[in-house]
Amino acid sequence: MRILALILAAATLLAAGASGVLPDETALETIRVEDLKSELYFLASDELRGRALRTPYNDLTARYLARRFEEMGLRPAAGESYFQEFELVDAALGAPNRCVVRPAEGRRRVLDLEDDFVPAPLSANGRIRAPLVLAGFGISAPELGHDDYRSLDVRGKVVMILEDEPGERDPSSRFDGLVDSEYGRELHKLANAQRHGAAGVLFAPDPLNHRPVPLSRAASRLWPENPAEARPQLRSGTEKITIPAAYLSRERAEQLVGLLGLELEQWQKLAEKGRRPRRRLREVEVELEVNLTREAFTARNVLALMPGADPRLRDEVVVIGAHFDHVGEEGDEVFYGADDNASGTVGLLEIAEAYGASSLPPRRSVLFAAFNAEERGLLGSYHYVEQPVFPLQQTVAMFQMDMIGRDEEIPERKGYRFRGLESQSAESNRNAVNLLGYSRSRDLKEIARSANQSVGLELRFRYDNHRIGLLRRSDNWPFLARGIPALFFHTGLHPDYHRPTDTADKINFEKLAKVVRLVYASSWHAANSDDRPRFQAFGGERR
Repeated sequence: MRILALILAAATLLAAGASGVLPDETALETIRVEDLKSELYFLASDELRGRALRTPYNDLTARYLARRFEEMGLRPAAGESYFQEFELVDAALGAPNRCVVRPAEGRRRVLDLEDDFVPAPLSANGRIRAPLVLAGFGISAPELGHDDYRSLDVRGKVVMILEDEPGERDPSSRFDGLVDSEYGRELHKLANAQRHGAAGVLFAPDPLNHRPVPLSRAASRLWPENPAEARPQLRSGTEKITIPAAYLSRERAEQLVGLLGLELEQWQKLAEKGRRPRRRLREVEVELEVNLTREAFTARNVLALMPGADPRLRDEVVVIGAHFDHVGEEGDEVFYGADDNASGTVGLLEIAEAYGASSLPPRRSVLFAAFNAEERGLLGSYHYVEQPVFPLQQTVAMFQMDMIGRDEEIPERKGYRFRGLESQSAESNRNAVNLLGYSRSRDLKEIARSANQSVGLELRFRYDNHRIGLLRRSDNWPFLARGIPALFFHTGLHPDYHRPTDTADKINFEKLAKVVRLVYASSWHAANSDDRPRFQAFGGERR
């Protein structure tokens, strides 16, 4: 009996080891071109009208995905429901909104709304009158050796802080290289000012890295006349901020810094090095009043779970994700979003089906996450990492699929949508897929390489530290920002990106099937390996 027990134990270990390297071949074969095509033509159809947030078509898509997960026998992941609901807030300018500058010497200056200043979308309502103090970029990152508030008393004062972050154009910047880090987000800067006791915030433009843009243009983007173009915020974010805040035009920021006795660029050069002016600045008082109206509404992620079978590992989870929303309609034009991101969504469904068809269940639990509101700022995935159904410390890895159905094509005349990318033909990328997040986990990079041996794609590792910022432009980013290894699979931008011409007939379905098989095999390895993939902070491989 002892020998039999040892043989059974060895067989179990061998099976676990084999499943950690290779998924079930029968399961792989369920990922078929005809199934991907059928699902994608529906998601990118006239009936779903581009699946925009806050439309019946977005809700219909969510319900369709939930039904498909149920048909596969997957469990609801968010309690008894497949839906993880989250609250979003649309804001609009109310009245009055005022900003008055009162120098110690000279006349007061009343700023013009939208030409000189505009309230920040996350601003709280309120009215303050307080002294002004400069606080660099408004960032506290002691682990990076940078703290703009060190030895600076801002209690009860209005802090003026620069937009963006130090070293924005420096590939070796401590702040995630050329990729905008979390420290540069409006929410982080406002919450940090608030923690240090500031009474209000004025954001100044970054003159060293950006050309001057009229504030009125930015105001029309932040506060569009058409409510459908408004950029919502997570309600949880708006509830964190209790102080008023506004953005300044470059001209007014220069004048305000000048009243203190500095030049704007001079101040930024000091702030880039984490330094402050040594001489005493003149006194300036600011009166700021912000009044916004807000309307809350509910959006939904769709989450389904395959429980793990290993008693030791089943409380850990591998997340496989794709966003299902797109930008909807403009007038008579429909933005179908076949590649962005019906391609990733149908990949998610096919992978879920493959897991269900496997003769062996995964050792770890696998969460299939169809995220919503990605096009509005990764809001669904940001909500998930704030309210995860599995604790983040038990989240082993995340695999994201976004735009995986085309061949990267960068035109000669690029425009802002392709800034910094080399011109490329679709033909040169016919069998290629970009993987992003590789520099944050060498283990995941090697897992993908190993899985690709049976798939045969050309894997390209090139955009982790690139100023186009693709690394943080999909739902992998909130996971990476929390220190979770995450790979983003992406076949590249193309001239139909965010255009009505992103249609199902342009999808390379044979290639799409190969990418989906690669993601399935990679996720299977992570779900079954004895070891968890390790995370590396920025500073590994660089472009």
